[in-house]
Amino acid sequence: MFHSKTYRLSVILSLLLPTLSACSQQPVPPQSNDPLPKPPSDRTEIVIAAVGDVMMPESIQSAVVMDSRGYDLLFEKITADLSAADITFANLETSVDHKRRVSGYPKFNSRPELLAALKKAGVNVVSVANNHVMDTGSDGLKRTLDNIEAAGLVFIGAGRTKAEADETKFLKARGVNVAFLAYTYGTNQRLPLRSPDAPGVNIIGNHSETDLARAAARVQRARADADLVVVSLHWGDEYATSPTAWQRRVASELIEAGADVLLGHHPHVLQPIESYIARDERMGLIAYSLGNFISSQNADVSYLNKNHRKALTGDGIILSITATKEGNRTQVAHAEFLPIWSLREPIGKATVSRPVSLARELSMLGAKQERDRTEESLMRLLTYRQEFIINRLAGTSQ
Repeated sequence: MFHSKTYRLSVILSLLLPTLSACSQQPVPPQSNDPLPKPPSDRTEIVIAAVGDVMMPESIQSAVVMDSRGYDLLFEKITADLSAADITFANLETSVDHKRRVSGYPKFNSRPELLAALKKAGVNVVSVANNHVMDTGSDGLKRTLDNIEAAGLVFIGAGRTKAEADETKFLKARGVNVAFLAYTYGTNQRLPLRSPDAPGVNIIGNHSETDLARAAARVQRARADADLVVVSLHWGDEYATSPTAWQRRVASELIEAGADVLLGHHPHVLQPIESYIARDERMGLIAYSLGNFISSQNADVSYLNKNHRKALTGDGIILSITATKEGNRTQVAHAEFLPIWSLREPIGKATVSRPVSLARELSMLGAKQERDRTEESLMRLLTYRQEFIINRLAGTSQ
């Protein structure tokens, strides 16, 4: 599917193998010389791609304004991979309030052109349910949602009113109706008063049984109207490489309620991707953390300090989930991922961090007849990060 080599998740294959084995044990009908007519097939296949945190630190924003391509330059090397899917998801971890100045950490705010660039790169739906959603206040949240819609993107996880936040968004691809919901553990800035006209953000607070029960009920309602249910979750501990017990609890409850795919973010590093078989025999896919998509948190990482903890924040993936619909049954068929890295490189008058396919970048470096010392060091670093991601998520490549 992708223009760079992807890696199928062994956890999915291990679940499919027993099914294939069982099929092979069925009695074989006697052969006939008469050709049998093939029954018409109503099988449909769609691909949903997902990436993690879209962060807009000041260093990236400063580089963007110095280049004529603007925010488009951030996605130049990854657009082909994002746009290959039927639906592509990202976690938008910045406000986009055109009435406030551009700013980086701790209160992110970007220009509306970022949203146009995301759309142009192939993103369709963004979650705004994260801890930075209130970085420019209630009015800033409303303007952010207005700008997302104006760019032709779908937002999930918040609303200009509580009622709008509570809505499930549906995207249809090839006749498959996909429901999207999103939740965050909380927000950095205080949420507005609980009046009907105040903006709302969907919350599953840490260890809040009430929030979890409410979210499970919403997932159950979405299940009734959708072929496939995808839930975005901003959760877990920052920079932790393993999910917490609460994450696992939330994951199991939401899949039992009807979710098929859980897309996690917030730790800013990769966490495991696992499967979960629900009581109704559906297979749910849990990506506990997709890692960073755009960030500068891995600045100054080189092959010499490749094992530094900061290196983990440069790792990311484009997760590709294939779902099939046959008759009234839609299910996750398999998943694969494309390892990516936040590469810091000089572009024109600026130096910018942007996501690249590790396989493609290594291929271009390897094709050079001569490489200088900097390129050799970069090649060693990218090779190491690619192998690290593959071994961590898949164990073996296919």
